[in-house]
Amino acid sequence: MLSLYYPSNLINVTPKIIKAYESSEAHLYEIFKWRSQKKVQLIVINNRQQFLKIAEHPLTVAFADINRNRIIIDYSQVIKHPFSLETTLQHELCHILLHQYISSHIPRWLDEGIAQWTSEGIAEIIHPETNLLQRSAFSNKLIPFYKLSTSFPMETTHFILAYEQSKSFVSYLVNTYSKNNLLHLLDHAKVSNSFHDSAHAVYGKSLQDLEREWIKSITHYIAWLLYISNNIYTFIFIGMAFLCIYAFIRLKIKQRNYTDDWDDDFDFEMSSDNPNRMNAKEKKEANNNLPP
Repeated sequence: MLSLYYPSNLINVTPKIIKAYESSEAHLYEIFKWRSQKKVQLIVINNRQQFLKIAEHPLTVAFADINRNRIIIDYSQVIKHPFSLETTLQHELCHILLHQYISSHIPRWLDEGIAQWTSEGIAEIIHPETNLLQRSAFSNKLIPFYKLSTSFPMETTHFILAYEQSKSFVSYLVNTYSKNNLLHLLDHAKVSNSFHDSAHAVYGKSLQDLEREWIKSITHYIAWLLYISNNIYTFIFIGMAFLCIYAFIRLKIKQRNYTDDWDDDFDFEMSSDNPNRMNAKEKKEANNNLPP
C-alpha cells in the first residue's frame, strides 16, 4: 500500500520509483516476514535546498517519519553513487516496519544499524569521511551507545561516527551470533518491555557486554592493521631476503648439476668403453695430419 507524491518534473520516473518501492518491500519481507500494516506515504523531492529545510542534518538524503508512516527522499541525491533508489527505500521502509511491529523503545543506534544491515550497508547520509570508525576506535574516541539511544549528535564527525558504529555493531552481532539470533532479538522485543531484557534472553548477555565484545573485536583488528602498516618495510625487507636466499640456492643447485653432467661426460670420454676414444698412436697421427 503506497501513496506517492512527486513534483511534476519527475512524472516520467514514477514507474521506476514504484518498482523500486515494491522491490524494497519484497526484500524486507524476505528478511523479516513483515509487511506494512498501514499505507506508506512516499514523498519525493527533487530540490536539495527544499529538502534540507525539513532534513535532520545537512548530510541527510532521506528519512522516515515513523509517526506519520511517511518516507521523504531527496531524489537528486539518492540516484548518485553510492546510493541507489532501491537501497534508500529499503533503509527507510525498514525504519517504518521496525516501529510498526515493535512497540517498545528501539535505541536509535540499533534502529539505524539494522536499517543499514538490510540495505547493503548503505546509510541515509552523505559520507565524506573515510576510516572514521577505525581511527576513533584506535584513539579510544568511540561514542558510548547509551549516548546514542534517543538521538545522534549533530556535530558532523560525531554524526557520521554514530552511523558507522551502529552499522558495525549490528554486523558484528550477525557475523558472530548469526542472523537468526538478531531476528530472535526483534521477535522477543515485540513482547518485551526493553531491548536490554531481549538481549539477555537471546544472547545471554547484556547490551553493555555485547558492546564491550564489539569494541574488543574492532580494536584487535585495528591493532593488527596498525602493526602491519608500521612494519611494512620490515616485512618487505624480510621477503626480499628470502627471495635472494631462494635464488642463491637455486643457482647453486643448477651449478652442481652442470658440474656433475660435465664430469660424467669427461669420465665417458676417458673410459676404455668409449668407442670414439683414441689411443696415443691415433692421436699422434691426427696431429701430424693437421695443416701447417
